[in-house]
Amino acid sequence: MFRLVLSNLSQRPTRTIVSMVAVSMGVLLILISVGLTYGQLTDTAQRTRRIGGDFMVQPSDASLFFAFSAGTLPVGIAEVIEQVDGVESVTPILVKFISERFHVVFGVDKTTFQQVNDTLRLVNGRLFEGPDEVIIDTIYAKSHQLETGDKLELLGHEFTVTGVFEQGTAVRVLMDLEALQVMNGTPEKATVFFVRAKPGVDVEEVYGRLTDRMPHYKITKTAELQEIMAGTTPVFYEFLSAMVFISVGISFLIILLAMYSTITERTREIGILKSLGASRAYIVQLVLKESVLICSLGAGLGYLLTFGAIELILFTFPSVPVEVPNHWKALALLMAVGGGTLGALYPALKAAQLDPVKALGYE
Repeated sequence: MFRLVLSNLSQRPTRTIVSMVAVSMGVLLILISVGLTYGQLTDTAQRTRRIGGDFMVQPSDASLFFAFSAGTLPVGIAEVIEQVDGVESVTPILVKFISERFHVVFGVDKTTFQQVNDTLRLVNGRLFEGPDEVIIDTIYAKSHQLETGDKLELLGHEFTVTGVFEQGTAVRVLMDLEALQVMNGTPEKATVFFVRAKPGVDVEEVYGRLTDRMPHYKITKTAELQEIMAGTTPVFYEFLSAMVFISVGISFLIILLAMYSTITERTREIGILKSLGASRAYIVQLVLKESVLICSLGAGLGYLLTFGAIELILFTFPSVPVEVPNHWKALALLMAVGGGTLGALYPALKAAQLDPVKALGYE
């Protein structure tokens, strides 16, 4: 039967190739959508966790995506947090979203930030020391072709890049907290506080004390950031569901049309097979195996196109994270093959029900 399947596909190369390409587009759509969504989510969660600390303290209505958080808190709250039993250090951070450059700047207090953070690694240069100095990460330096000593214009001010740090911690640009407070018009304010617990203490107990002491604030455990972000991100699952639905729909419709037209063209051939003793089950299997083979080849082509598309995205936009979880790679294959198989089911049943006498007389 397999040789017959290959023969049927090779006799109609144009239709076979077009069907494969259409299925691959569905796979590409799923994997790129998932890659961009999960990439951004994972990258944001990882860089936030690498700021350091065990907890984040924010206004009650604040978003975990700092670019969407407009609320601020008095810097003096740090003193209240430090009094909680089990807390070792606290650092305030002011977040500023720059819409024209579509990235976030952090204003940090250098002294307390170093007490909480232990992952910041300078590739070259030094930390900022004045209000007109900033440090940037390696991705920002590469994408903007900046080096230590270069000038960088942000928020209508000119800054000197004094250092470049390894990407993966916080955001792309870090500067002095007080300088950003002045430029932002929010003196003595912070967007979020990162809190480090003392070594050896029970984190859950400290979390309980913080929530009891500050019931009107949003307190988040940094270890749970990615899971919480996925569950609270607006339309996260809705977006992925829509992409999956579209992809499966593409596979279903393309294979339905391809197999239906193929059955129409092969009516006489199917009549010959049935006159030679081929059962209905044999005819159904023949059509479905053709569909599965087309979808599998299309999914393989989709993987290759996805790999090329990801490389192109990373080359063109190095600051855009793309990550495709392994289980989604398997799901994309199952959805493509499943959608194509469902699309081929009606044509297969129609072919199996053909009357061999009428089929032999079909022109």
